[in-house]
Amino acid sequence: MRFSGTFRSKMRTPILAIALAAITVFFAPASSYAAVFNPQTATLDNGMQVVLVENHRAPVVTHMVWYKVGSADEPQGVSGIAHFLEHLMFKGTDDIAPGDFSKIVARNGGNDNAFTSWDYTGYFQNIARDR
Repeated sequence: MRFSGTFRSKMRTPILAIALAAITVFFAPASSYAAVFNPQTATLDNGMQVVLVENHRAPVVTHMVWYKVGSADEPQGVSGIAHFLEHLMFKGTDDIAPGDFSKIVARNGGNDNAFTSWDYTGYFQNIARDR
Protein backbone atom coordinates (compact mmCIF):
# COMPACT_ATOMS: atom_id res chain seq x y z
CA MET A 1 0.00 0.00 0.00
CA ARG A 2 1.37 3.40 -0.94
CA PHE A 3 0.40 6.58 0.83
CA SER A 4 0.28 9.93 -0.85
CA GLY A 5 2.87 12.54 0.02
CA THR A 6 0.16 14.62 1.68
CA PHE A 7 -0.77 11.77 4.02
CA ARG A 8 2.86 11.12 4.92
CA SER A 9 3.52 14.79 5.64
CA LYS A 10 0.37 15.05 7.77
CA MET A 11 1.44 12.01 9.80
CA ARG A 12 5.07 13.07 10.16
CA THR A 13 4.37 16.17 12.27
CA PRO A 14 2.27 14.48 15.02
CA ILE A 15 4.66 11.51 15.19
CA LEU A 16 7.64 13.84 15.50
CA ALA A 17 5.87 15.89 18.19
CA ILE A 18 5.04 12.76 20.18
CA ALA A 19 8.60 11.47 19.88
CA LEU A 20 10.07 14.79 21.03
CA ALA A 21 7.63 14.97 23.95
CA ALA A 22 8.54 11.44 25.02
CA ILE A 23 12.26 12.23 24.89
CA THR A 24 11.73 15.42 26.88
CA VAL A 25 9.71 13.61 29.55
CA PHE A 26 12.24 10.78 29.75
CA PHE A 27 15.28 13.00 30.27
CA ALA A 28 13.81 15.78 32.43
CA PRO A 29 14.18 15.34 36.20
CA ALA A 30 10.89 14.81 38.05
CA SER A 31 11.58 17.67 40.46
CA SER A 32 11.62 20.15 37.57
CA TYR A 33 7.97 19.36 36.76
CA ALA A 34 6.77 20.29 40.24
CA ALA A 35 8.69 23.57 40.11
CA VAL A 36 7.36 24.53 36.67
CA PHE A 37 3.78 23.30 36.91
CA ASN A 38 3.18 23.67 40.67
CA PRO A 39 0.30 21.17 40.94
CA GLN A 40 -2.44 21.93 43.47
CA THR A 41 -4.48 19.06 44.90
CA ALA A 42 -7.76 18.76 46.77
CA THR A 43 -10.15 15.97 47.69
CA LEU A 44 -13.87 16.39 47.10
CA ASP A 45 -16.50 15.24 49.60
CA ASN A 46 -17.14 12.15 47.47
CA GLY A 47 -13.47 11.14 47.74
CA MET A 48 -12.47 12.18 44.24
CA GLN A 49 -8.96 13.63 44.14
CA VAL A 50 -8.63 16.77 42.01
CA VAL A 51 -5.30 17.96 40.64
CA LEU A 52 -5.06 21.42 39.09
CA VAL A 53 -2.03 22.19 36.95
CA GLU A 54 -1.94 25.70 35.53
CA ASN A 55 0.09 26.18 32.38
CA HIS A 56 -0.43 29.43 30.49
CA ARG A 57 1.94 28.71 27.58
CA ALA A 58 -0.98 27.96 25.25
CA PRO A 59 -4.57 29.29 25.18
CA VAL A 60 -5.98 25.80 25.81
CA VAL A 61 -7.83 24.10 28.65
CA THR A 62 -7.51 20.34 29.05
CA HIS A 63 -9.93 18.53 31.33
CA MET A 64 -9.04 14.97 32.29
CA VAL A 65 -10.72 12.36 34.46
CA TRP A 66 -8.66 9.30 35.34
CA TYR A 67 -10.06 6.23 37.05
CA LYS A 68 -7.76 3.91 38.98
CA VAL A 69 -8.95 0.86 37.06
CA GLY A 70 -7.55 -0.78 33.96
CA SER A 71 -6.85 -4.12 32.38
CA ALA A 72 -4.94 -5.29 35.48
CA ASP A 73 -8.26 -5.27 37.36
CA GLU A 74 -9.98 -7.67 34.97
CA PRO A 75 -10.76 -11.16 36.24
CA GLN A 76 -8.98 -14.10 34.63
CA GLY A 77 -10.65 -14.93 31.32
CA VAL A 78 -12.49 -11.61 31.00
CA SER A 79 -9.89 -9.53 29.18
CA GLY A 80 -10.98 -6.37 27.42
CA ILE A 81 -13.76 -5.37 29.83
CA ALA A 82 -11.97 -2.17 30.95
CA HIS A 83 -11.56 -1.05 27.35
CA PHE A 84 -15.16 -2.02 26.58
CA LEU A 85 -16.41 0.11 29.49
CA GLU A 86 -14.29 3.00 28.21
CA HIS A 87 -16.18 2.83 24.91
CA LEU A 88 -19.55 2.66 26.67
CA MET A 89 -18.88 6.10 28.17
CA PHE A 90 -19.30 7.54 24.65
CA LYS A 91 -22.67 5.84 24.07
CA GLY A 92 -24.70 8.60 25.69
CA THR A 93 -26.91 8.93 28.74
CA ASP A 94 -30.59 9.51 29.44
CA ASP A 95 -30.04 13.23 28.77
CA ILE A 96 -27.31 13.20 26.08
CA ALA A 97 -27.65 11.16 22.89
CA PRO A 98 -24.73 9.02 21.67
CA GLY A 99 -22.08 11.25 20.12
CA ASP A 100 -23.65 14.52 21.29
CA PHE A 101 -21.00 15.21 23.95
CA SER A 102 -18.23 14.91 21.35
CA LYS A 103 -20.23 17.13 18.97
CA ILE A 104 -20.54 19.82 21.65
CA VAL A 105 -16.79 19.71 22.27
CA ALA A 106 -16.03 19.81 18.51
CA ARG A 107 -18.51 22.64 17.90
CA ASN A 108 -16.47 24.67 20.37
CA GLY A 109 -13.22 23.92 18.54
CA GLY A 110 -12.08 21.09 20.79
CA ASN A 111 -11.53 17.38 20.75
CA ASP A 112 -12.08 14.52 23.17
CA ASN A 113 -10.95 10.95 23.55
CA ALA A 114 -10.15 8.23 26.06
CA PHE A 115 -7.56 5.55 26.74
CA THR A 116 -7.22 2.40 28.80
CA SER A 117 -3.96 1.27 30.34
CA TRP A 118 -2.76 -1.43 32.72
CA ASP A 119 -3.96 0.27 35.90
CA TYR A 120 -5.95 3.33 34.83
CA THR A 121 -8.52 4.58 32.33
CA GLY A 122 -8.56 8.22 31.29
CA TYR A 123 -10.91 10.55 29.47
CA PHE A 124 -10.01 14.01 28.23
CA GLN A 125 -11.28 17.07 26.42
CA ASN A 126 -9.14 19.85 24.93
CA ILE A 127 -10.76 23.18 24.16
CA ALA A 128 -9.78 26.80 23.64
CA ARG A 129 -9.79 28.71 26.91
CA ASP A 130 -12.11 31.42 25.54
CA ARG A 131 -14.97 28.93 25.01
